[in-house]
Amino acid sequence: MPAFTLSVALRSSAPLDDAAIDALRAVLRPDDQELRLWREPDRAVLRVATECEAADLDAALDLGKDLAEEANRACPGRVFEVAAMGDDDSQVWRSGP
Repeated sequence: MPAFTLSVALRSSAPLDDAAIDALRAVLRPDDQELRLWREPDRAVLRVATECEAADLDAALDLGKDLAEEANRACPGRVFEVAAMGDDDSQVWRSGP
């Protein structure tokens, strides 16, 4: 099955500091060794990335949307971008204004 990188961008409803990122790491897929979390310099945008296997790019994007829902439950705010990237192509979902 093909491998994909999933990426989620979420604007938090509260500023994120290092303690908040550490707390999120503890609850958001703690068994996922590939999961990466970081915040943008403005301290309100959370970025989440991981790897997955899926049948195709559409299925991978669906898995990315699942990850976005999990991240949004752990860090209330607004998901504004979900991406699935394979070796040859990528697909991105973006929310409206």
